[in-house]
Amino acid sequence: MPTILVEPKDFCELLGEELDPEQLVDQLDLAKAEYKGLDEQGYWRIELNDTNRPDLWSAEGIARQLRCAKGRRRDYPFFEGTSAGEIRVDPALEDIRPYVGAFIAKGLKVTETVLKLIIQTQEKLAENFGRRRRDVAIGVYNVNKIKFPVLYKSQDPAGHSYVPLGFEESMSLADILERHPKGIEYRNIFAGCDKVPLLIDQAGLTLSMPPIINSREVGEIGPGDSDLFVEATGTDIHSVILTLNIMACDMADRGARIDRVTTFYPFDTPLGREVVVPHRLDRSLTIPVAEFSRLLGVTIKPIEVDNVLERYGCDISIKGEDFEVTPPPTRNDYLHIVDVIEDFAIARGYETFSPRMPQKFSPGKPDADSVLEDKVRDHMIGLGYEELISSILVARAQIAERMNLADSQVVEIANLMNENYAVLRNAVLPSLLTAEAHSTAAAYPHHMFEAGEVAVFDKSVAHGSRTELHLAALVAHREANLSQIHADLEFLFYQLGLELNLQQVEHPTYLPGRVAKILLPDGRDFGLLGEVNPEVLENWEIGVPASAFEINLDALV
Repeated sequence: MPTILVEPKDFCELLGEELDPEQLVDQLDLAKAEYKGLDEQGYWRIELNDTNRPDLWSAEGIARQLRCAKGRRRDYPFFEGTSAGEIRVDPALEDIRPYVGAFIAKGLKVTETVLKLIIQTQEKLAENFGRRRRDVAIGVYNVNKIKFPVLYKSQDPAGHSYVPLGFEESMSLADILERHPKGIEYRNIFAGCDKVPLLIDQAGLTLSMPPIINSREVGEIGPGDSDLFVEATGTDIHSVILTLNIMACDMADRGARIDRVTTFYPFDTPLGREVVVPHRLDRSLTIPVAEFSRLLGVTIKPIEVDNVLERYGCDISIKGEDFEVTPPPTRNDYLHIVDVIEDFAIARGYETFSPRMPQKFSPGKPDADSVLEDKVRDHMIGLGYEELISSILVARAQIAERMNLADSQVVEIANLMNENYAVLRNAVLPSLLTAEAHSTAAAYPHHMFEAGEVAVFDKSVAHGSRTELHLAALVAHREANLSQIHADLEFLFYQLGLELNLQQVEHPTYLPGRVAKILLPDGRDFGLLGEVNPEVLENWEIGVPASAFEINLDALV
């Protein structure tokens, strides 16, 4: 979870009142956050427990949420009106890094503390919400040095040079990608691209090579600066705009005047060819009034919903028996009415709900799935395997490209915050291969297993996916082959009172001719057994042979 540093005096000025750590602890529940003590410089360390709320990943964002709850909500008029600048986009960027937006902040008092906190917000948003700058990256510049319109163009890396931040010498874009620390760290974003993005102004002054590094001449901000140009580029236009909305509101909370900037696209975007930023991303939800009482278990009056959600920053309108709830422009995380009702419960305070004892009592017994799962675990441990417990959320490449299954359909996370947790795994074997890839220093042979849930893409069921309980086992060493894993699986089946039936098949994850489908006595498909394809092992950078099986335990319950 993101952890941010907050300078106490600065935070109290943003909040508009004095606050000590004990008082802060009591109020941080409103921001789904926890106080984690002081750092070595005397800053408050605050851990955010909700990755869906990037608007809270800054001192300004937390102070804004607490101010709203105290009835000191602020509106932001700069989401309407004309723009003060233009960005023009090169058509060639549509397939490289298509989206860009910006705003101008004037009259901001940049001190050492403010600069440090702006950089912190910039990095948190780009690294976490922006998936390590792939989806979103942010640049901040001295606007007084820029002549509009700004051009967002594609550029041959060998054909343009500028002095990047952190260096004294002019470097070509190609040199920056090869020699600059940020170029080395983020150049994989442009893997396979002949050209890279470049931001320059009308006079030819280089702003940056986004998302790599700003130019030193215009992109080095210091204490005393007051007029800033803030841009964001990326591959998702909604993420780019939400990031800029957050940054604009943060700077407005520090006294800056925000001017809008228009981006002109030569190609169609989800928001049209002219997009003015800051821009409201209206994700309004219509909720029956009765749902608040039904889901929270207490009688909730419409006037209370209106008052409480308004103090949480939302706009409310009543339409007959329904509420239309619109989150503030710094949020885009409402996907379901439950999200709104959760916000209501947080803003009202969980302590306002009276606990109620269960009215019915019934004896419990172990779930059939759990009984089978425990039995299987005991047998696998008895065979000498070590158990793993992995997250069901994984990176897409982990269950697709690395498994030679690039075209497989998977269950994806809608409001993605981190590419490492982008999809739900549809098999357990990739989790075992992940562990094996990090275990090359451990003595061989390696025997590991995991019994856990997977999510299988299935349009025929209500939610488009079904949950299954799988068991997967992996053997890795220089002599690993099909015979050993087959013998272990046969022993497991014997202990479960089953007959092992195999049918030879072809599967991209396994070596051709060394893979079989596992069948139940009634002929149902039950799983796979085989030697892992050397291509898959190479994808995982595993240097020894491996064999594995994976079965669907739900079929046995």
